[in-house]
Amino acid sequence: MITSIEKMTIYVRDEEEALRFHTEKQGFEKRMDLSFRPGTRWLTAGPKGGGGPEIVLQNPAGWQDPEGAARLSAQIGKRPPIIFGTKNCRETCDELKAKGVTILAEPQPRPYGVEAMFADLYGNAFVLVEPKNG
Repeated sequence: MITSIEKMTIYVRDEEEALRFHTEKQGFEKRMDLSFRPGTRWLTAGPKGGGGPEIVLQNPAGWQDPEGAARLSAQIGKRPPIIFGTKNCRETCDELKAKGVTILAEPQPRPYGVEAMFADLYGNAFVLVEPKNG
């Protein structure tokens, strides 16, 4: 079962530039800044004081193969993907599949938890995350 809207990914060309915009112009605070391997950065920001969903500022180049990075980079400035939270990613994917929902990416372990992707009836992609901390 989906339990929350957790994050919204915004594809950017430059994470530092985007972070400055959101912190200096919008008054957000940096919430998380992790690097898993060269070229990948998990950078989030949100309203000061915590609470509520965060935005993920992500340059697709480090996370995708060249074809995937080009496809996602073409989304810069367009609708950002929404990340839904769940307590059990695999179980939720099974529930969604049983209801006829298209699973775009099966649950996979990530440094921050377990992640999958599914599509709605119009082909819009959504990310599903079971956070590592429950």
